[in-house]
Amino acid sequence: MIQNKILVVDDDVTFLDSIDMIFSAKGFEVTKLLDPKNIFDTLEEAKPDIILLDVSFPENSGFDVLNKLKTHCRFSSIPVIMITADVTVHIDKAFAQGADDCVFKPLAVQDIIKRVSRLIQ
Repeated sequence: MIQNKILVVDDDVTFLDSIDMIFSAKGFEVTKLLDPKNIFDTLEEAKPDIILLDVSFPENSGFDVLNKLKTHCRFSSIPVIMITADVTVHIDKAFAQGADDCVFKPLAVQDIIKRVSRLIQ
């Protein structure tokens, strides 16, 4: 059986642990990253099937990270779901930069599982 791999990039440790618990229980291999500055090294190692990426970080914008991912020849095909707790975030910007989906915190467990499953089929 092939195990699906997910990379979660968020600066909230509690959120990372929650996502880890949810997807590990569904048979995923979960890689957690607190800061996106080393995302390309992590991608090389983890080889995820999908990325959950927070919109905001103390020193970076999730949109900047998304743009770098989607313009990188080796990683541009990995689906990315943008995650935010800020309802003022313009999700059109996320889609325009190549996001495959966008969700708001707090996440509904069944909804995020369904969205991830749809994108990795």
